[in-house]
This record gives sequence, structure tokens and C-alpha cells, in this order.
Amino acid sequence: MDAKAHDLNFVLGQRQQWVVPVYQRHYEWETDTDKQIPKLWDDLRDKAVERLEEDRKPLPHYFGAIIYSEPAKQAFGVVPLRFLVDGQQRITTFQIVLVAIREVSRKLDIKSLVEVTSTYLFNDENKGMKDAEKERFKLWPSSYDRELFQKIAIEEYAEVVASFTPRYFHGTGRIKKGGTPKLLLAYHHLWTDICAFVDDRVEIGDEPEAVLGALLEGFLAGFQIVVIQLDENDDAQEIFASLNGLGKPLAPFDLIRNSIFHRARRLGEDDEKLFDGRWKLFEEPFWTEEVRQGRLKRARADHLIAHTVVAETARDANIGKIATEYQHYARDRAFPSVAEELDVLIGHAKNYRLLEDTKEGTTVRRTANVLKIWDLSTFHPFVLWVLSNVADEGEQGRILGLLESYLVRRELCGLTTKNYNKVTTSFIRAAKSAPEAFDAFSKHMALMTGDISKMPTDAQVKEAVLRRKAYAVIPTPRLRFILQNVEYDLRDKFDEVTVATSNLTIEHVLPRKWAENWPLGDGRTASHESSFEAMIAGVPMDDAMKALVEARAQSVDTLGNLTLITGALNPSLGNAGWEKKREKLAGSLLALNRMVAKADDWTEKSIEARAGKIGDVIVARWRAPRIPE
Repeated sequence: MDAKAHDLNFVLGQRQQWVVPVYQRHYEWETDTDKQIPKLWDDLRDKAVERLEEDRKPLPHYFGAIIYSEPAKQAFGVVPLRFLVDGQQRITTFQIVLVAIREVSRKLDIKSLVEVTSTYLFNDENKGMKDAEKERFKLWPSSYDRELFQKIAIEEYAEVVASFTPRYFHGTGRIKKGGTPKLLLAYHHLWTDICAFVDDRVEIGDEPEAVLGALLEGFLAGFQIVVIQLDENDDAQEIFASLNGLGKPLAPFDLIRNSIFHRARRLGEDDEKLFDGRWKLFEEPFWTEEVRQGRLKRARADHLIAHTVVAETARDANIGKIATEYQHYARDRAFPSVAEELDVLIGHAKNYRLLEDTKEGTTVRRTANVLKIWDLSTFHPFVLWVLSNVADEGEQGRILGLLESYLVRRELCGLTTKNYNKVTTSFIRAAKSAPEAFDAFSKHMALMTGDISKMPTDAQVKEAVLRRKAYAVIPTPRLRFILQNVEYDLRDKFDEVTVATSNLTIEHVLPRKWAENWPLGDGRTASHESSFEAMIAGVPMDDAMKALVEARAQSVDTLGNLTLITGALNPSLGNAGWEKKREKLAGSLLALNRMVAKADDWTEKSIEARAGKIGDVIVARWRAPRIPE
């Protein structure tokens, strides 16, 4: 057995034919999200971008292994045959990538790239060939996929689409998912992605030929696979079964560990000493346990590495390729020693554990709770940077408090969380830009504009508290957190400060089903809670009543009409009228409820008045950054 790593230029460029044995399965790679083809495309695109932007030296991307054997004796002059034992999915996909690049080049009339890609798909014909029609193909698939593959390899994309319309394609050119061969789905997916990529790069000033050239170069020179050639003494079937059995694949953290200790040995550092003195803490079960952060459930170690890369580089990182991201970071940082590299990682690891393990009542614990309630691990790298680089605990508290204000204010105003990964990296860059991190961070936040990043002003927050629906719009855990903190700030020295709020539920003062027990401002009783419901039921409403009903419907779910009560009290209140609710709330230990009970009546004006007071409390607790002079 002989195993060597080669780039795809070497693997695919030779005069040869890869033969898929009949016992191999059909082509199986899929195009759904998180399946093989989209992941491959992400890698292809990244390699092309590396070459187009030239912002860092490209690193090889290892794409698994293939195993093959050769016939003992092959006639002189024929195309050498290589029988795939394992790796037919990869080799087939590589050929489809080349066809897709060729066809996009053909569409854009880039003849040179059409010619170049064809040399990796077909062998030059000569008189030594026994069967030129067969031997000219560099891939000879299994019989199931052969006819379709050859059609794709030979014909232009438009011809392929036309020949399979309407069987696999709609008249618009959109492919049908159900029943379409996976080989055709993969080809269409890659062709579509390449077209979109070229269009995107052209929009920012790149030439189409340069984009496709970078894509082809990144593919052929940037992708590497391990090529294993079996000799006559190797049992091909046993090796295939072993490779495709129950073995556990290497996790990203395993790859990072191997890379780190390989570099340590190369630099002459004592790897055993490094392991015992530094790395050993990462072998604890805490780091291998899978936890969910956002949409991703991964080992804590993976999350730590991703957060560390972002915290240290102030740029976004792809957790799906975190081993490669870490290698880029470590190389670019050029640590004098692996020991110093590990010290940085260990520092972030200790702070990461603080976010989960520190006791209640600390600033770090409060920040951890807020990020958990908001489900925003996106900001963990910023928090790790603050804990690692801001020594003064008071300044740490001010920075993290301003981060909390940012999240609460944007939530109340209904602003998007869509680009928080970019906001996070901007926060890190801002905070590290000056010796006084809080001042730099505060100035940066005050200057942010636009709905995707701005800190809402006091006036905007107060208007949102007054007018915007909060119930069922703001997620319940976040809404409870906001009301709990308003409660704390409403209490005075005579209140029972030991009253807990963690077991409380959110209640409407004026209930959502108010029509029966809550007359309108003009004394009349409405039949329904909205004019639309009344219309559907065939109950007439005059214009005056419609206006009153809609005004009430608008105010019911606003913050001014919401309060906190115990779970046991909630059912007894339900849709009860004002007098009964007032009696119950007047006896409450919570300042939020006593505020309500002081009102003579509970109307839309009462709700607005209470919203104004709550808005004042909110902007005082969650302060906006000062505007720089």
C-alpha cells in the first residue's frame, strides 16, 4: 500500500481512467442544506476568494482520501485503468465541478477556460487506444450513472436542460427535486452557484475570466486528497469495509490538537510538558459535551475555538470550518512558541467557563444570563475579549452594562438581530482601538447608524414602550426579564427587597378578552375585541365604536398594560373586570402592581400613563452611550 497527498491537478490531470466497479453504490451526494454539495461549494468559493483577494496565503484544503488498485498488466499505449475501491463519490463530484466551470465559461464565451477544463475531463485520443470511445473519458462510472454522466460531460448545459424538460426541469429552467437523479441535481446546483458567484464578484469589480480562473485554480491547486494505491497483497474489500465501518471521524478539536502538537515538535518544544502543563485541561468532559448556541449544537471546545478566533482577530469565523479558521489565526499571529499560543487559548477557556459556572450576583453572571435569555452567543467573543483585556472590574462592568442596554433597547424597538456577528467584530475593533476601552466602545456605539446596528435613543425607546406591542412579539423570557428589572427599580426603601420575581408570569391588566367585563370609554359594551371579529359575526358597529375598539385593541399588548403576578394568582384574575383585578393587585408585594392599583379606572389613558412611567425607568436603567463631543 502506498499513500500520498496530492492536489487535484495531479490526481485529475494525468492520462488515466478512473473506473467505478459495478459493486459500488450509485451517486449519492445531496444538494440539501448541510449536505455534501453545498459544503463542497462553500469550500470551492472560499478557495476562489482567497485567490481573488490575496489577503492571506492560501492553505491546502484536505478533502479526504481515495483508494484504488491497478490491473497487474496493462497493454502499452492504452489509457491506464484505476479501479476505485473507495472515493467514487469524490471523483465523480470533481468531474461534475469541472463540467460546471466549463459550461459557465462557455456561457460567458471564455474559450480558453473551456479548453483547459476539457483536458481534465477527456484523454487525448491516439492510435494506441483499443476503444477510443470509452477510453477518452477520464471517469467511467457505474452502469447506473454512466449514460447521464456522459451526456453531462459531452453536451452543453442548455442542451442537457432541454433534453430533460419537462421530465426533470420546469419550462422556466428550474429543476424538479422529486425523482431527479442526484447526479443531475448536483450538476445543476453547482452550475447555479458558480453563475451567482461570478455575478456577485463582477458587481464588486472583478472580471468574469478572473473569477472563473480563480475558481478553477483554487479547485485544482487548493484541494488535496490522500491517494492510496493498493498492491497485489492488499485485500481491497477488507480495507473498504474498514474505512466505511463504525470508526468515529476526527472532530475539529482533534484536528486542532494534532496541528498544535505537530508544530510544537517541529519547533523543538517539549510536547509532553505542554500537554501536562497546559493542554490537559481541555481533556475534561466539560469541553466534549455538546451544547446548543444559537442554531448550532456542538462540543463546547468547538464553540470556544470559534469565539477565540473572533475575539483575537476581530473578524467573523465559520464554525463549520473552525479547524481551518484556527490554523489561519495561529499562522497569522505567528506566536513565538506553542506555549504562548496555548496561554491565549487557556485564558479564553477560563473566561468561557466563567460564563457558565460563575456565581449569581456577579457582572459576568448577569451578562451570561442576558445572552442566554436573548439566545445570542454571537456576543460571546466580545465578552471574552473584555474579560481578557480589560483589567479593571469597574470598567468591565460598564462595558458589559452598555452591551446589555444595547440588546434591551433594540429588542423594545423591534430592531433586527440579523447582522449581530458583524456588530460583534466592530465592537471588538472599537474597544481595542484606544487605551480606555469603555470610552472607545461607548463612542463607537453612539456613532452607529441604521436599523441594523444603531443604539435607539431615549425618545425612540419611550415611543416603543408607549405604542409598540410587546406581548407575543417580544419572546416571553426577554419580556419577563425587562419587567423584572423595571420592578426592581420601582421599589423603594420600604419595599420587601427579598421578594423574588423568577417564578412570576406575565399578565395583562386589561385582558385580551375584555369585551364582556370592560366597557368602552363612552360606557358602551362591545360585542367583540375587534371590529373585524364583529364583522365576521355579522354584528354591526358604528364608526365611533370601531375607533374605540381598535384603540383598545392596539393598547392591550403594550408594555403599559403588562405586569407580573404569581402563577397561582393568574387563573383567578383571568378576564375579570377592573374592580376585581384592582382588589387583587392592591394586595401585591410588587411595585408594578401597586402602581396599577392606584388608578381609579383602567383605560387606554391609564395604560399610556403607566407606559410613560415605565419608559422613564427603562431609559434610566439601560442608558444610551454618551454622544462624543
